[in-house]
Amino acid sequence: MENKITELKYVDLFAGVGGIRLGFTQAAQDFGIQTECVFTSEIDDWACKTYRKNFSDDNHDPKSDITKVDEKSLPDFEILLAGFPCQAFSIAGKRGGFNDTRGTLFFDVARIIKEKKPRAFLKDKQPKAFILENVKGLLSIQNGEVFNMIVEKLKDVGYNIYTKILEAKDYGTPQLRKRLFFVGIRKDICAN
Repeated sequence: MENKITELKYVDLFAGVGGIRLGFTQAAQDFGIQTECVFTSEIDDWACKTYRKNFSDDNHDPKSDITKVDEKSLPDFEILLAGFPCQAFSIAGKRGGFNDTRGTLFFDVARIIKEKKPRAFLKDKQPKAFILENVKGLLSIQNGEVFNMIVEKLKDVGYNIYTKILEAKDYGTPQLRKRLFFVGIRKDICAN
């Protein structure tokens, strides 16, 4: 008999106003899974103001700088959500990739995934899974080298990686917006 997951704790990084969180929690509810956001990181004051209104039941403040987050002090969680900054990868920008400081913020996500260690009595060492989101342009920047580097970094920290471009209009949103999603599942949970 399979053990059914009934509850998931997660963190929401580069949270904006909570779009990824909203989709994640709605999908979990569809499967009868309760969720709890235990940490949020967003640096923009206006986004934080909106986030607080959108998720007024949270018992933590979303305002924090990801570069200063001590991953070992984060509450325990199973899932990491992050819409890491896209300006460095977007075709609407200069496409600096990792030469743009905003592009290097991806490495803070990887640091947290790799180094987060739950309390000693828990057997898991890292989050079970993560969902990352960015622009479709990330696939082609620097002839695909940046995308390949991201995938390899995520594999190196212990995850099987699955990527897909999703179009917002295909999910009931009234806009044309293609986004690249990375889903990582810890290798000891899912053997590719």
